[in-house]
Amino acid sequence: MDQYNSLRRTVEDGGVVYGARSSTFSPTVIEVFGELGVDFVWLDFEHMGPSPYDSRLFEDLTRAAEAGGTELFVRLPSGDPPLVRKVLDAGVRNLLIPRVDSAAEVREAVEATRFVYDGAPGERGKASGRSSTWGTADSYVTTEDNEVCLGVMIEKTTAVEELADILSVPELGFVFIGPSDLSVQMGHPTNKTHPEVTAQIEEIEAAAREAGVPLGGIRNDPEAIAEAEQEGYQILRVGGDLSSITDTLGARLDTIRGE
Repeated sequence: MDQYNSLRRTVEDGGVVYGARSSTFSPTVIEVFGELGVDFVWLDFEHMGPSPYDSRLFEDLTRAAEAGGTELFVRLPSGDPPLVRKVLDAGVRNLLIPRVDSAAEVREAVEATRFVYDGAPGERGKASGRSSTWGTADSYVTTEDNEVCLGVMIEKTTAVEELADILSVPELGFVFIGPSDLSVQMGHPTNKTHPEVTAQIEEIEAAAREAGVPLGGIRNDPEAIAEAEQEGYQILRVGGDLSSITDTLGARLDTIRGE
């Protein structure tokens, strides 16, 4: 298996990566996304999909990503250390943990990704799965610590209250802002443009920029994507398989039917 994480390298070099969601969890779709030049494929195991504990599934998905020249970006249902380790051992390198509450919770998840963490032994266990090319990879321990990237969703008011401490967690790869859930937590369900919600998002953005932690978000309109880049976003999900089918085929059918 390729031991290089292009997403982490691009972000750490100050670049921007563009991703697409695969709601079908199809290796074929992942490979096609890669051939199109998509930098990462978002797989949401929090709200849908098969079991994230199925290593054989991730082996096939990471093979497809490698064949297409893209990276997987996996949102897990939680930052439970055994789950984090199992998914990494199957070859995934980029993880997103949703609904975090505290810096201690974030630190525990990040520590599970590292053999050496913050100057001390980490909580990653050495394995012989796909991440180590079945035990044959050179410098596996060092390479994994250099390539794996874990970020967290900031989408709860409890996380906002501990934001400074969360942003200071060693080896935190990025923060991804979740406006929808944040609006629910703030008492304005689904109203992502409520003044209180947008003001809170701006505060999160400013804190992340000041801390030097990369920002991630979802934008679909090209103008909104360009604006997000100007605001310092480096990880942007810009579409997906089901939305592309709906928009492209739906519009085509409307045209040929005269609707």
